[in-house]
Amino acid sequence: MPSLHDITQSNRASWNQIHHARPGEPAAFFTSGGSALDADEIAAAGDVSGRSVLQLACSCGDQALSWALLGAKVTGVDISEVAVSMARDKAAATGLTVDFRQADMLDLPTELTGFDLIYLSWGAICWVPDLAVFARLVADRLAPGGSVLLADHHPLWEVLAVRGPSQLEVTADYFGRSTPRATIDNAKLPTGARDDPTAPGFTAFIWPPSDIITSLMSAGLHLAVFRESPAADMYPGLGLAAAQLPATYLIKATRNVSHETSPRITK
Repeated sequence: MPSLHDITQSNRASWNQIHHARPGEPAAFFTSGGSALDADEIAAAGDVSGRSVLQLACSCGDQALSWALLGAKVTGVDISEVAVSMARDKAAATGLTVDFRQADMLDLPTELTGFDLIYLSWGAICWVPDLAVFARLVADRLAPGGSVLLADHHPLWEVLAVRGPSQLEVTADYFGRSTPRATIDNAKLPTGARDDPTAPGFTAFIWPPSDIITSLMSAGLHLAVFRESPAADMYPGLGLAAAQLPATYLIKATRNVSHETSPRITK
């Protein structure tokens, strides 16, 4: 298996090739008060006004700008310098202040630490090749009392493809974990690579939520929220049964003030 560095750098080159097709929302969306965050994310984060937020895998900056609109002091990190340039241009056009950095989220600059909230969403954790490394990093970069918040596609959605009415096909191994996906179903490819046979390849991973939670707890964080939710439009063509399958999940884990290392589950 290639090294973690080789995997992330290969993905970086692929992101740079497709980001022109991933502009996100225009600046006017944010200047008119629009938000790229959903209500569940905002509720789970709590009041972020005046607090420091780090978004990992921030892409072209839409969610980072949305946190800034809520009054947070925001830093956004992405591995693609093309994405970071797009994000900086968008921030300048909106007049919002966000510190966008180009970096591998598993190899952050040392000065990026002491955050009240570390946030990842929608197609972020699947690019992490080592959960233990990731969990230790986010735990170490949180301020006492800070939290990590993940909102993402459910891995069950990642492995199931709708092939017709009431017909699903298993396209990948739900328990693949640290084994890279051999193929990625077209519907699950990033915007910019979908429906394009000439698009560059990506190396992604499937992490069950139980593995993510266990890794965060092993790093000394306390589970605060775990929620799985349906989203019928993510299983197009499946009909009413689509509402009976998980499509997204949300995890919030918190570092307590004394940063205890013995994991426990809090209610």
